[in-house]
Amino acid sequence: MADIKCAALVYIKDEQLLLVKVRELEKYYLPGGKIEDGEEPLAAVLREVQEELNVELEQDKVHYLGCVEGPAYPQNATVSLECFTYKGSLAQAVEHNEITGLRYFDLAHSEMIAPAVLVLIDKLNSQELIYEK
Repeated sequence: MADIKCAALVYIKDEQLLLVKVRELEKYYLPGGKIEDGEEPLAAVLREVQEELNVELEQDKVHYLGCVEGPAYPQNATVSLECFTYKGSLAQAVEHNEITGLRYFDLAHSEMIAPAVLVLIDKLNSQELIYEK
């Protein structure tokens, strides 16, 4: 069972995955964050994307992708990511609040990507999770 429960946005554009980083941390992770007590994962991803990217997602364009568990970063714990996709545009997304980096990565391993995101990428590449465009 995961120590940390989060809701995360999986947004792929031109075969590249949108990732963010916080403050001085080296690795990039999915936009999103911890699910608060009593909060539904969908509500958490909507709130977190607003906080991190200054974007209000259109709820009818948000779709559940699946759950991924992996090593938390930078904590020594396990994180459960309730992943959602978005069928709209994030062209207006900007670094907001604690976010200090925002960039797109190829769907391949990178030393700059957090471990739980690498688990997600493996599941997408092996088609255990199907990302519909």
